[in-house]
Amino acid sequence: MNASRFSVTPDDDPNELLTAEDRAWISDVYADDVLDPGRVTPAQLAAMNARDRERYRMQRTRYLRMVPLLETSVVRDVMGKLRLIANSAIRSDLHQQDIPILNGEPGVGKTMMLKTHAAEEMMRLALHRSIELEDGTARALTTFRPVIYAHLKSTMTRYDVIRLLCDELGWPSDRNPQRAFERAVAQCGVQLVIIDEIQHVNFDGKTGRHVHNIIRWMSNFGLRVVLGGTDADGVLSGVGAPAVEVAARNSRGRWIRVDVPKMEIGGRRELTAWVDLIFSFESRLRLTQAPLEEGWLADNFAEYMWARTQGYLNSLVLLINLAAATAIETGAETIDRKILDSVELEDEVERQRPQRMAKFEADNPAPRRAEGDDDGPDLQDRQAS
Repeated sequence: MNASRFSVTPDDDPNELLTAEDRAWISDVYADDVLDPGRVTPAQLAAMNARDRERYRMQRTRYLRMVPLLETSVVRDVMGKLRLIANSAIRSDLHQQDIPILNGEPGVGKTMMLKTHAAEEMMRLALHRSIELEDGTARALTTFRPVIYAHLKSTMTRYDVIRLLCDELGWPSDRNPQRAFERAVAQCGVQLVIIDEIQHVNFDGKTGRHVHNIIRWMSNFGLRVVLGGTDADGVLSGVGAPAVEVAARNSRGRWIRVDVPKMEIGGRRELTAWVDLIFSFESRLRLTQAPLEEGWLADNFAEYMWARTQGYLNSLVLLINLAAATAIETGAETIDRKILDSVELEDEVERQRPQRMAKFEADNPAPRRAEGDDDGPDLQDRQAS
């Protein structure tokens, strides 16, 4: 269905108004095309030839890694706020739009939340256009691209940011990319711009003032803007020349700070949420020697995994993925304490590992041996205690 088409019926799929690229992007975010390779027995795995065994390894690794956004209390809170702001907005250049900024340390899952919000909004805004087409109120467009998601990767000026947005739309830009971006917005029906890793802009100097102003211009232009970054305080502090401070002050009057914390396990409800999160990954493991009972990973290793990762989502994902890869590579085909101990995580969470694990062992002592028992306690039994 072409975006310039001006007749639809209620039975038409609104998502067909989106470009093929945007529909594919949504599918990737939700992992729609990631197939479960299924479980095989140790005997079936041993009977595979080298080619089929490698194919199965690729399939089960992809199934574990390609996980859509998992619901946690943090995710529910953050996504709920983003949806509420989106649902309260209207498309009008007569009304300034407030700008949420997701703020949190690296590794708490902001990027996946922003990508999921982008996918949700693509579909919601496609439905809106479908209704407008049915009602005869839709504007003619060259193509329909309602949402731009841009991930900043290095220090950028205001023109760099605008050029990146044009590139995401596949729209040519010249020496004055702002004019090109205005044309792109009008011709593509852009309504939402999401800019991740905004801290890559140097907000201390003239560049920061210009980027503050260009973001405010977008919201005045009728666009909704959502930002993500790791240092909202620094971005909004406006330390420097008077003009920088004024620009930051203007942004503080418009930006809505949405904090994204790491997960904690201090209370029973928090611990339950952490265990449920681990179980979501456990349910996607396809290891031939893993126990059949549910919770073999989540129940036995939840507190250990928090001690290792300190509640950072990205570190938990890395720990489970590398542990699964080790289990496959070594032929163990299950995850135990020895394998988990062998995994090296990001430097930030590894720095205090000896102290944290010493405390963990002190808080979770191994059971005493029964008299006459010559064997040490099983590592998994120790952790379960």
